Amino acid sequence: MNQLTFELLSSTYSLCRLEPEEGVPDWVYLSAFFSITKSKHELSIVCEEFLVPKGITVEESWRLLRITGTLDLSLTGITAKFSTPLAEAGINICVIATYDTDYLMVKSDKILETLHTLSKAGFGIET
Repeated sequence: MNQLTFELLSSTYSLCRLEPEEGVPDWVYLSAFFSITKSKHELSIVCEEFLVPKGITVEESWRLLRITGTLDLSLTGITAKFSTPLAEAGINICVIATYDTDYLMVKSDKILETLHTLSKAGFGIET
């Protein structure tokens, strides 16, 4: 596997929590990037922050980093490669896995420290 490179997405994102019996709201589909996860306990949505209406349970001010390229689904330890140096730097993350790649969510106030930590650990950065 080649060295991982992260691309910083330009928008600021929110992590929303809705009740599991609720449907996916129409405003979600307006986001340039969104992720929807539903379980019997919750409906979680990541989308661009400016789209989230008042009254939604939300954790705001997340930035997203996308691992560029396509990750082979048989690879192991990908998350550990980047989460370990970030954990050692005290940076909290959330990871969204898709079929092709992974997205790393980091609070906005930690994005510069995150970029520095990843770069120092040998990862490529595209902004």
